[in-house]
Amino acid sequence: MKCLCFSDSHGSTYGIGRAINMHKDAEVIFFLGDGLSDMELFLHNKERAILAVRGNCDTSAVLGDNLVKSIDSITLGGYRIVFTHGNLYGVKFGLDGVTSLAKEKNADIVLFGHTHQPLEKYIPTDVGGIYLFNPGSIGGGFGIKPSYGIIDITDTGVSFSHGFIQ
Repeated sequence: MKCLCFSDSHGSTYGIGRAINMHKDAEVIFFLGDGLSDMELFLHNKERAILAVRGNCDTSAVLGDNLVKSIDSITLGGYRIVFTHGNLYGVKFGLDGVTSLAKEKNADIVLFGHTHQPLEKYIPTDVGGIYLFNPGSIGGGFGIKPSYGIIDITDTGVSFSHGFIQ
């Protein structure tokens, strides 16, 4: 199962549209906040599920007809995925907050944004490990190339990568 992961569009829908067109085989889209209104344009596409959380810059907590939480979770392909914007867990100051969140929620994967910096990190634990993944900012800005995340969940495991919009 292929998933796309976006965060921090901040009014820019161009990158979201480009990435979706480049990855038509994606079945799930995660949106990690700071641009919920940008995702409204993509709700008409019923070919893939859109799972979203709100960020600190989202003035509305509604996407389409759904109330959007600050943190949510789902199990895909046997992996428990927790997703949040990251601001409530101090991600600009380190990863301890999201690591604790993973342990608290028994998550295998934590998706978060807020920093605008792409990140992929594996933290070994006594019972396996925790994947931390930040797609970066699909809106770019501050001298950062617009980026997004790609998550592939297969029978043999999970892999993470980043795509960049020109």
